[in-house]
Amino acid sequence: MASSSLIQRNDVSALLRQVQGNSLFNRQLSTVCQVNGLKSTGVKAELQRRIVNLSPYGSGTYGFSFKPSPFYTIEVPVSGLRTCEGKSMAQHRNSVTIPLKLSHCPIAQRCIDDKSYRIMVFCASDNSGVQDVAFPHQSELRVNGDEIKANLRGLKNKPGSTRPVDITNALRLKRDYMNNIEFTYALTTKVSFIFLSPLQKYYLIVNLCKVTTVPDLVATIASRSKITEESVIRDLNKIAQDPDVVATSQVLSLKCPLSYMRLEVPCRSVRCTHLQCFDATSYLQLQEQGPQWLCPICNKPAPFEQLAVDGYVKAILEKTPKSLETVTIEPNGKWSSKPPREETLSRPNGAQLEDDDDADDDDDDDDDVEVSEIIIGGRRPATPKHLTPYTGTPGSAGHEGSATRPRGSSHSVKRPAPAVIDLTLSSDDEEPIQRPSKRQHTGASSYRGSSSNLPFLSESPSNYTP
Repeated sequence: MASSSLIQRNDVSALLRQVQGNSLFNRQLSTVCQVNGLKSTGVKAELQRRIVNLSPYGSGTYGFSFKPSPFYTIEVPVSGLRTCEGKSMAQHRNSVTIPLKLSHCPIAQRCIDDKSYRIMVFCASDNSGVQDVAFPHQSELRVNGDEIKANLRGLKNKPGSTRPVDITNALRLKRDYMNNIEFTYALTTKVSFIFLSPLQKYYLIVNLCKVTTVPDLVATIASRSKITEESVIRDLNKIAQDPDVVATSQVLSLKCPLSYMRLEVPCRSVRCTHLQCFDATSYLQLQEQGPQWLCPICNKPAPFEQLAVDGYVKAILEKTPKSLETVTIEPNGKWSSKPPREETLSRPNGAQLEDDDDADDDDDDDDDVEVSEIIIGGRRPATPKHLTPYTGTPGSAGHEGSATRPRGSSHSVKRPAPAVIDLTLSSDDEEPIQRPSKRQHTGASSYRGSSSNLPFLSESPSNYTP
């Protein structure tokens, strides 16, 4: 009677730790691969990956890895690989359940002893090569019945901006307690422009990771080799001496373009050619939420490995007060806190041009009439300096009214009262319209009668001699 002995999961985890450690040589790892029918040639990392994939509790039977990140390092998987099959359109929702028990995976005890170890859920859209973290478009994650609030989509139209989901706080890390990790997804079919592609598959796994905080990463950047002040000045002088380039002074902002706060750790990629820097803490916090690793100034790739502190800008920050926001950089590399000089426009006679408001005031003053002072008999009469111009039309007032009206006053004609027309009256009741009599002309030029009626016209002057 033959009996099969089952290998306990904790024994497998111990073997996996030994394989992934540095205790075994390449020759020993190659022998393990050869005994299990695997390819026995390659570097040590490849041999370790093949043995781990062979384990039922390892990363699965598919040889792929996730893109590395400075925020976490995958230590060891704590579950097997689960395939999220794409079902027919009749079944819109599908679920995958992963059980997790501390007694079956004692390596998860590290999360209790050290808070830098976290249990995270990873998902990939392919099973070969290096993969980004990518979840199905419509999916949700629950741990022990509680929904995990996490962004499973990342940034819109930005592949690689999705982060793994940290579920450590939702787990009950007790020895005999069975945790249930339930992943629900839907609509995994991809549509091509030419034909309908096969049903899309996703691959889910839970890993134990060691995380690195943002302050630790900032300290790592500060401890690296810096962009020296001498190299920055040398590059500025090289540009200024180029005959094809007209070098002028430039304004350098001492604020981070991401947080709009004063720079604390001025940082930029070693491949960036601009002088403007961003704050290392603000940049890393942004990448932790949605990793893109693009320079916020020139939009060129700026991965963590290429970040360095700018010694030139750091020296400016140390020598200037915190209230200063900008400095002026000269083509020779010298800087000053004064703004660049501006040329002032001047008139030919040397007088500066006045503001537009003053010009408007001059236009308004053209409507006023200025009366010079007149001194009569040693007395100075009180005359108004500014008089309102006369706006009346000729003939609007008679000579008598103009003689009695004070100078400078404007003549206004009252509007006649509106006539009221009664529409209920008939045409018979209306009174006949009386036309006004014609005005008689008394001038001599319009007289047509005889001159005998006017004796003064027939008489000659007494002193008149023909």
